[in-house]
Amino acid sequence: MGVKIFLLRHGQTVWNEEGRYQGGRDISLSPAGIRQGELAAKYLSNVNFSNIYSSPMKRAMDTAAIIKKERNLELKLVDSMKEISFGEWEGLKFNEINKKYHDDYKKWIGDSYNNSPPGGESFKIVQGRAVAGINSIIEENEDRSNVAVVTHGGVIVSLLAYWLKLPLSRWHSIVQRQGAINIVVVDKSFPYIAAINYTGHLASVYDEKEDRIIEIYSNLRSES
Repeated sequence: MGVKIFLLRHGQTVWNEEGRYQGGRDISLSPAGIRQGELAAKYLSNVNFSNIYSSPMKRAMDTAAIIKKERNLELKLVDSMKEISFGEWEGLKFNEINKKYHDDYKKWIGDSYNNSPPGGESFKIVQGRAVAGINSIIEENEDRSNVAVVTHGGVIVSLLAYWLKLPLSRWHSIVQRQGAINIVVVDKSFPYIAAINYTGHLASVYDEKEDRIIEIYSNLRSES
């Protein structure tokens, strides 16, 4: 049946809560993020993982460590799973970036695949390294294996866009909440997408505050 990949976004950080771009900054999980990791671990407790992989960034490693806590497995770090670099935007909030870097931000919102933040990476670059990294993970695991990969929103979006062959104009159509789980089976190079941005393990009822990022990007996109 191929390799089943449980692709997880790390738990929430203080910068996530404040709406700051993190990128290459090594920010720790907040108490809420730790709890999200614990709930993800509980949800996946019946899955027999052959390997657990993580971005080498602290917020991802700490989430992955919670997932593997009851499992006798080595945590394997994959450098290509690091978050996209936002360069000069890192540490800034959405409105600050829009004010200080308005033209660059509009270009990035319109086409983040080819445009990059000042001093940062485009999604084209991120997708290239992420696809190479996930293919290496697939090659390392035998058929019918289950693997966990804990990484970042930008990396996950780039992989889902690659597997689904999304046009460049639809990259921002994919949303990834903190602590979300995506499930993809890759069999003979063909992807079967079983779940995208699943967060049912995190709360018993829907909380619309979790989707505030959609409103932010919608407002930015509609600006003249």
